[in-house]
Amino acid sequence: MFEWISRFAELPSYGLAGLVVLLLFAVQSEIRFGARARSHQAGASDRKSTLALSVASGISVLSFVFGLKANLPGVSWLPAWVRRATLPGLPLVAWIGVAVGVLGICLRLWAVLTLRERYTRTLLVHGEHPIERSGPYRWVRHPGYLGSLLCLNGVALASGNFAALGASVLATGWAYAYRIKVEDDMLINSPGSAYVEYRKRTGALFPRFQSRTDSSNGTK
Repeated sequence: MFEWISRFAELPSYGLAGLVVLLLFAVQSEIRFGARARSHQAGASDRKSTLALSVASGISVLSFVFGLKANLPGVSWLPAWVRRATLPGLPLVAWIGVAVGVLGICLRLWAVLTLRERYTRTLLVHGEHPIERSGPYRWVRHPGYLGSLLCLNGVALASGNFAALGASVLATGWAYAYRIKVEDDMLINSPGSAYVEYRKRTGALFPRFQSRTDSSNGTK
């Protein structure tokens, strides 16, 4: 047990902080309201996008782990180009990554608390419900996804390794772009949806600062 603890003691402080952020992200990801929101059952509308997110998250976590190991002395089993891919500006850059990760968790939790039972693991079409205009959905269509991207890639940045950051950005960028496309298609095609107008006026991940009528619909 002491040997196991000593391995963590070898990590830099920003690496330990990144590990804590990952653990908090995992705990926060389990916060769901209602059995339907907690269900892992995916309908036809999901189109394996939930699986894509899970794989991308796994790649991001592994990138963080290998990125930290690459910076430790005596790790010869990693490719040389990975060991040499140390980010400049450490430890400041890594601590910025930790801060970005914490910001992502807070944003994702805000989205969950706003949508509550409508924030599901997989893509499911809900019955008609009041159009969501509060919280982060006033500015972006998918604040939960933005929060996840900030957290996972912030932690990858906290590894202090450029290769780890690159792998995380590529994996999560592709997976969440696919998820957003699939979810947008689902909501546009749902009966009586006001999502088309909302999509025109509200950015997926970044705000569009313009005057608009209050026509919006909450998504993840």
